[in-house]
Amino acid sequence: MDETAAAESFFDFRVADIAMGSAHFLVAAIDRMEKRMADYLASRPLPRVRRELAALRAATMASLGDLADPALIEDGQLLRRLIARRCVYGVDANALATQLARVAIWIHTFVPGLPLSFLDRNLVHGNSLVGVGSFEELKSKFEAVSDTLFAVNRQDLLGPATKPLLRMALLNDATISDIAAAREADREARAAIARVTALCDVIAAQPITEDPQLRAFLFEHWDLQPEELERLADRALGNELRGLQPLHFPTAFPEVFLRDREGFDVILGNPPWQEATIEEHAFWARHNPGLRALPQRDQEREKERLRTEFPDLLAVYAEEVAETDRLRKILVGGGYPGMGTGDPDLYKAFCWRFWRLTTANGGRIGVVLPRSALAAKGSTQFRITLFRQAGRVDVATLLNNRRWVFPEVHPQWTIGLVCVKRGQVEPDHENLYVRGPYATESRFREGMVREPAAFYSVDVQNWNDSASLPLLPHEDSAGVFAQLRKAPRLDLNVADNWRARPDRELDATNQKHLMDITSESCPDGFWPVYKG
Repeated sequence: MDETAAAESFFDFRVADIAMGSAHFLVAAIDRMEKRMADYLASRPLPRVRRELAALRAATMASLGDLADPALIEDGQLLRRLIARRCVYGVDANALATQLARVAIWIHTFVPGLPLSFLDRNLVHGNSLVGVGSFEELKSKFEAVSDTLFAVNRQDLLGPATKPLLRMALLNDATISDIAAAREADREARAAIARVTALCDVIAAQPITEDPQLRAFLFEHWDLQPEELERLADRALGNELRGLQPLHFPTAFPEVFLRDREGFDVILGNPPWQEATIEEHAFWARHNPGLRALPQRDQEREKERLRTEFPDLLAVYAEEVAETDRLRKILVGGGYPGMGTGDPDLYKAFCWRFWRLTTANGGRIGVVLPRSALAAKGSTQFRITLFRQAGRVDVATLLNNRRWVFPEVHPQWTIGLVCVKRGQVEPDHENLYVRGPYATESRFREGMVREPAAFYSVDVQNWNDSASLPLLPHEDSAGVFAQLRKAPRLDLNVADNWRARPDRELDATNQKHLMDITSESCPDGFWPVYKG
């Protein structure tokens, strides 16, 4: 690139955490990007970028007046501010977490004398799993109901937001008036594609609705019936999507999907691991903290008392159950392959969101996942997609011994650090690299500088029917495992030979009907079951 093109592309790098919490991962990403960008500017001082940094520094000096000290305002501070404004995106279903994320990034990118950046556009409140996740989802909806003569493209649907987005991109939030101008440009951009957002609401509700009008909506004529579209969108938000805070990525962040390299360059984070369920004892434990410590029979009696004495809380519980049921219907409605197998764990759906939101040409994913993402049957299709379509997959497993990784996670859990590079699979090159498990931080740091065990993706898919990765007993076991894989599979069904037939664990939720929790003592013929 020449200097003009390089300057225009300098900040054209999109990083997202779509379950950002209070933005710990995004703060680290800003630091990493600032270092790389500063190194690039040191070797190639792009005049346009340098002028923008100089303008920010001048605004700082003017605002501070006699208190100004140019030596205290470094380029790194100014770069971090611009990176947070232009390159970083975040979503969280918790409104308070979203506010905390903005505060965290404001503090981390604070520059004396400059107002707080406008972050309402790129750090937003919403449910990343409810709504349209990519432009391809929008396009496929039209293609399903139209012939090849009717086609939509990104410019048709999202293009009206281009002008206000470009205007906002030129602002550097150096003054209060810049912030006001950015807020107004954001309002204009959202208004310009408000009908597309309403269309996305209808699309999100269709898989689970029983409303005949929502089901029969004519997508090929969507722009000719704006009042009908708005009415149906309101109905969807008031019924099927009620309380779920749907977020449609193409209309929330149109600039990410309008560029040539469609999608995010990097997605990182630690998505929630819980199931899309709400358990009654967990609900009541919020209001009676000692409930979990009671014996099972006493818990049942205490819950009955709470139901009787607090009917208002019982109504809250009923609404939370209904909301969770709506979420579960959306998750198993077809958009997330494998969600109907086993428990409806949220991380399974997030894995698909990560994959579909990253740019297909060289996009990167770096996320923390429970080991079940690497082995459970419900994630089979996702793993097969990875091994067939990812240019490289790196997995480091950590045993949470003495809770050295996560204090709130059980010490027997194994955690996966998963890094994925999207791109063409090279059939003659290994593309799966495995490290661990590491039971301490020191072993982890030592192991990460060693060469990982490498495998061909085609071999991985032949290990078992679900493309599961093994839980190795020790970090040095990869070589032994590779040797074992040269032998036939244990479940190979060959006549006159034994065969392994694995079942699943006893589940205190799904097998609760087999348990007696009302008798004062163990009934005849029942087996005692011990947990842990």
